[in-house]
Amino acid sequence: MEQTVGAALEEYFEKYGLGKDGGLDKAWGKVKVGNFYIPIPNPDSRKRALVFHDIHHLVTGYSAEWKGEFSISAWEVGSGCTDFYAAWVLDLGLLALGIWVYPKLVFNEFVRGLRSRNLYHHLLTPQEAKSKTIAELRDFLEIKSPGNENPTTAEKLQFVKWWFISWVFSFIFFLLPLPLIGFAVWWLLQ
Repeated sequence: MEQTVGAALEEYFEKYGLGKDGGLDKAWGKVKVGNFYIPIPNPDSRKRALVFHDIHHLVTGYSAEWKGEFSISAWEVGSGCTDFYAAWVLDLGLLALGIWVYPKLVFNEFVRGLRSRNLYHHLLTPQEAKSKTIAELRDFLEIKSPGNENPTTAEKLQFVKWWFISWVFSFIFFLLPLPLIGFAVWWLLQ
């Protein structure tokens, strides 16, 4: 019998050093960059999205390494994050960056997402999702194996739209504040 998503999550958390519950009990999360970790705030909105995000890694087959994070972000934007605002923030930021690092991969995973459903659409509770096998959940979410997606013109236009949105969003929320932070640090040190 195939293992449940819940059991697979425990192995996933162990493999990537995320702790027993993937970091849901922590005030700060961590993002691995190279051989070190960068702490990031872990508010309730991130914790709410993180449960489903980690399950999405399992059902799509994407790792929690950088390439996998670019893939899952493109897939989640393609399949839609609904009212999971923390997911939108993280996914749009990685989509904007991923298009420069792995353009073909990001495009293909976005199209794969357009053709799938995800757990951000309130289809199942976390407990319901964890009780299914990975194969059952993959079938339920209509996730096909990755491959040559043969995108339609409409899907290409959707990608261009979301790529543009991701860049505008990233500029406003990540790049624009940098000079303000730099000025604040300079002012405080004077």
